[in-house]
Amino acid sequence: MELLGEYIGQDGQRLRLRVSCEAPDDGNPLQGLLSGVVQMRERVAELLGPLVQREAQDPLAAAGDEALDDCNTVFRSGQPL
Repeated sequence: MELLGEYIGQDGQRLRLRVSCEAPDDGNPLQGLLSGVVQMRERVAELLGPLVQREAQDPLAAAGDEALDDCNTVFRSGQPL
């Protein structure tokens, strides 16, 4: 068994995450799943950690980027602001 995830960056680049959930031969399969979930959580934290730190250091810039993204979305849709 395995867990799969996919992260799509702001530039559109895709990164696939894959974690094995194999239990030991004599182990409970749910123990293997739990171990896989912990590993996936760690991988996601490693991937998103730098983004979270950057946003925490400059929350106003991050908020400005989000507002700009919203404005671009509205503009592309052809709806008036």
